[in-house]
Amino acid sequence: MSTPAVANRYAKALFELANEKGAVEQINEELHRVQTVFHSVPALYKVMAHPKMSKKDQQALLEKGFSDSHPFIMNMLFVLVDRGRIHIIDSLVDAFQNLTDDAFQISRADVRAVRPLSDKEKEAIAHQFAKKVNNRQVVVTEHQDEELIGGLIVRIGDTVYDGSVQGMLRRMERKIVSTNR
Repeated sequence: MSTPAVANRYAKALFELANEKGAVEQINEELHRVQTVFHSVPALYKVMAHPKMSKKDQQALLEKGFSDSHPFIMNMLFVLVDRGRIHIIDSLVDAFQNLTDDAFQISRADVRAVRPLSDKEKEAIAHQFAKKVNNRQVVVTEHQDEELIGGLIVRIGDTVYDGSVQGMLRRMERKIVSTNR
């Protein structure tokens, strides 16, 4: 079974538990914190995967590092260690985030723009694209991309809305080339 499929199963089980206890937001935040620690200390993956590191030692290390985490988080980490799957943390966090977004009717928009967007502009983009995603709340994450020349590229899920000058020039080029054949 692929990593995303396995991570989805773990995330779904964790989500159902968290939802039952009304702790979805807390678990989501804490999962992101765990992910941040793994990203900020890349050696942690290597230590966890070292053949001389027993599962008991791995669990003790995680318990020490994440002692203030919700018991569901600790149990999930212990299960991942026990099954030799601590490497799926990123996929599990992403899958849990997707489940949380679906539960709270949230869509995430990655917006590429030439310059940093103001809060007012982000709000306008969120409002405009909410109509395209069944009036779900749109959370905008911006990325600066000077190659766009102007305009925006908005990605929500698998759908890309290209309103950039670069995109317009590319479409114009294709149209000119196709009419000249």
